[in-house]
Amino acid sequence: MNTQAFTWLRSRPRTTRIVICVGIPAGIACFAFGVWLDSVDWWSRHSYVLNIFSGLTGVCFGVPFALVGLDYLIKNQEEHREAERVRARAVVAASVFVESLLDVFNGLTLDEVSDRVRALLSEALAIKMMRGNDPGRKDREGDLRVAFNELLPAPGGRPHGTWSSFPRHSNEAQNMRLWRVGVQKSWRRLDGVRAEMADAWIDKATETAADQAVEDLLTGGRSPWKAHHEGEGAEAMRNFLRDLKALCEAAEALEAHTR
Repeated sequence: MNTQAFTWLRSRPRTTRIVICVGIPAGIACFAFGVWLDSVDWWSRHSYVLNIFSGLTGVCFGVPFALVGLDYLIKNQEEHREAERVRARAVVAASVFVESLLDVFNGLTLDEVSDRVRALLSEALAIKMMRGNDPGRKDREGDLRVAFNELLPAPGGRPHGTWSSFPRHSNEAQNMRLWRVGVQKSWRRLDGVRAEMADAWIDKATETAADQAVEDLLTGGRSPWKAHHEGEGAEAMRNFLRDLKALCEAAEALEAHTR
């Protein structure tokens, strides 16, 4: 406790330190001297001096403690203002991330994209569990591509007939590369406020999943626009939807924490 008090005192301006270091000991000395004078009945003959001495004792105690209280109030106000500034930066950074994430989704809201991505991933995983020669598999894969095209319409309105047709849509592939760059930049921008937000940040599991998704997004076997064979394309779509789901969950958590 004493160490903390001395540390606090050393961090104060020089004038404040002088007032506290001189005022409180002087107040104690005045109090003790006044008690002694009272014991010898000196005050009864010097009432005017008593008033002056009482005022001086009050000043010696009151001014230092007033400075301590004022410093506490100022510090609280500064901390509050800084917290508001950090929160404002977090709101802007989170909004930029959400906007960059939704940029390619044709005006859909985050809730709409999140719901559709979860439904598409669930269907893609269900199709994966079907036998390769199951007669209904191709129809379900076709329906999945139609649903995906509704989520992310292909440029020029050309829907994807097969998984291997994705790389042939060069305009779409270029749009997705630019989208990936925007998502990664806006996510990294959040690093500047993540540490300052401390416990008010999103939960660690969601953040870790989003970090990994940002790193893996549309790389290698996780991009349908890089897969030239049907099996590779189906697996790449599942991976892309997994990454997209992690990013949507992070965006939802960010909106909840900065609302």
